[in-house]
Amino acid sequence: MAAQGSSADALGCALLRAARCGDKGEAGRLLDEGALVNWTQVEAGGETALMQAARVGATPAIVRLLLDRGADVEAKNRGGVSALMQAAEEGHVEVVQLLLDHGADVEAKSRGGDSALILAAGEGHVDVVQLLLDHGADVEAKSRGGDSALILASRHGNVVMARLLLDHGADVEAKSRGGDSALIQALRHGNVVMARLLLDRGADVEARAE
Repeated sequence: MAAQGSSADALGCALLRAARCGDKGEAGRLLDEGALVNWTQVEAGGETALMQAARVGATPAIVRLLLDRGADVEAKNRGGVSALMQAAEEGHVEVVQLLLDHGADVEAKSRGGDSALILAAGEGHVDVVQLLLDHGADVEAKSRGGDSALILASRHGNVVMARLLLDHGADVEAKSRGGDSALIQALRHGNVVMARLLLDRGADVEARAE
C-alpha cells in the first residue's frame, strides 16, 4: 500500500510540474500512466494541475486536456481560489473562456470574498472582465475591502474598464467600506478624464466620503 501511495504521489507531483510548464504531451503521458487528474499537494497550497495550468495560462491546450480528462473545474485551493479566479487574475482570456465553457461558476468567491470579476478588474484585464460580464458576472460584486469593480477601475485610472462596467449597469454611486465612491477616487488621484466620465454617467458631484 505504501508503495502504491508513493507511486501516486510521484505521478501527481510530475503532473503538477507538467501543468506548470504547459507540457501537454507529458501531462497526457502521466494521465495515461494513472496520474490522478485532481491530485493535490499540501506543499502546493492544495492546488490541482488545472489550477496551476490556469494560473500560468501559456498553453490553453493543457487546460483543455485536463478538463477533457475529468479535472474538477470547481475545485479550490486552500485560499478558496478556483482555476477560473486564477486565470482571470492573470488575464488569460482563452483559459477563462475554456473554463466557462466547461461550467465554471462565474460567481464563486475566494475565502477572502473576491470573485473572478473583482480579481480581473483589480489587475486591469478589460477583455477578461468583458467575458465574465457576458457570462453573467455580478457587476456589483465587492472585493474583500468592499470595493466594487468600478471603484477599482477608478482608483487605477482605467477609463476603458470604467466605461465597460458602467455600460453593464455598474452603480456609479456605490461606495467602498471606507465611504469612497468611484468619483471620489478619481478626484483624489487627479484623474480628470475619469471624473468627467463618472459625472456624465450621473455621479453626485456633492458626494463626500463617509
